[in-house]
Amino acid sequence: MAPGRKMYPRATVKKIVKAHANANLSRNADIVIFLDYLLFMQTLVKEAAIESKRGGERGLTARSVKKVTADTVLKFKG
Repeated sequence: MAPGRKMYPRATVKKIVKAHANANLSRNADIVIFLDYLLFMQTLVKEAAIESKRGGERGLTARSVKKVTADTVLKFKG
């Protein structure tokens, strides 16, 4: 990634969260939310890859992702 380029649009994330939470965010809350999202996605892909190998599949499939989604969501529920 080029220096000075943003990884995601901060204003858009803030608008989305504000619309759902109906509250103002602290200054860097959007960064924490984005990092938590990245950690969730990383865990989801890792667990799906493990499930895929257990099932004898050659690669990551939608079935393996669907199978581990509920457990991964429960891990990240706060």
